Amino acid sequence: MKIYNSVIFVLLFSQCTVARLDVLDHEINSVELINTIETRFCYISFVKVNGKKYIIKQKKSDFIRKIVGVVRDAITAHIAESFGQALQVKFDLAHRVDVIPAGQEFIGKPRTDWPATIHTIAPGEMVKKQKELFAGMNIKQADIGFRRDMLQWMVQHPMLVVYVALDTFLCNHDRHRGNLFYNPKTASFCAIDMDSSFKHNLCALGCQNFTQMLHDQGLKLKRKEVNALIEYKKYLQFLIDNYKPEDTLRMYDYFVGKAGFVEGAELYTEKVALEIAGNRQVIVQSYEDVQELVQIVGKLIEKCKKN
Repeated sequence: MKIYNSVIFVLLFSQCTVARLDVLDHEINSVELINTIETRFCYISFVKVNGKKYIIKQKKSDFIRKIVGVVRDAITAHIAESFGQALQVKFDLAHRVDVIPAGQEFIGKPRTDWPATIHTIAPGEMVKKQKELFAGMNIKQADIGFRRDMLQWMVQHPMLVVYVALDTFLCNHDRHRGNLFYNPKTASFCAIDMDSSFKHNLCALGCQNFTQMLHDQGLKLKRKEVNALIEYKKYLQFLIDNYKPEDTLRMYDYFVGKAGFVEGAELYTEKVALEIAGNRQVIVQSYEDVQELVQIVGKLIEKCKKN
């Protein structure tokens, strides 16, 4: 996978600060509700907008701070989109997401007073349904960070290294087999539901875990695993070079405003303000930690090459 030079990537990133999922910015001739599914935490509606299928998701939790997830869902999808373009991946790394603002009525959006997200539909099926190919796959970094056993999956498909690096950088701790789709016809993945990002500093946790691996005298890595780490380091370095925290915060604030979390608004409660402040803090701190993480991974790679 070829990576564009930094100038071109910055241009792509700048373009993505304005939602690429432009269904809300064009004339809508028709909206048809197909059906609505009620889950534990949200309403998921399948709709047709101008004849094309989309998904609308809206939180239903009584914990109002959870609705800040619409911001995280949108920004991570946009970062994934521009990153995929930089890698010249033929297929979307993730579904495309835009925010339907609070106060805007939309078919399939149960609560007008809360924001929602509108998503393109990921091709293929959930990884957890691909039992023959990915039975037992676990690349979820949770509140633990990068784990040694993740390498056995990263060598199974070159794109899995990309997703692990992206999840580390975005501090997306909830990558499970239900929010990663696989299309066997194209041998491609597509991520969904990254609204848990920027909550746990996975880069700091990664520093701890890789430091332990570095000092483990009995650690033996296979050549394929070392190569996966080389790719992991390369993708992290590219994200570091091209996603400065000020740029990420600018995009984050764009979606915060679009969702309706502005001072004086009814939705801008103390808990919501704290959630937003916490996300912004993780964006800044994790950027500092991921730079250290790349150095530690580099040392581990060199150690493995000598063994």
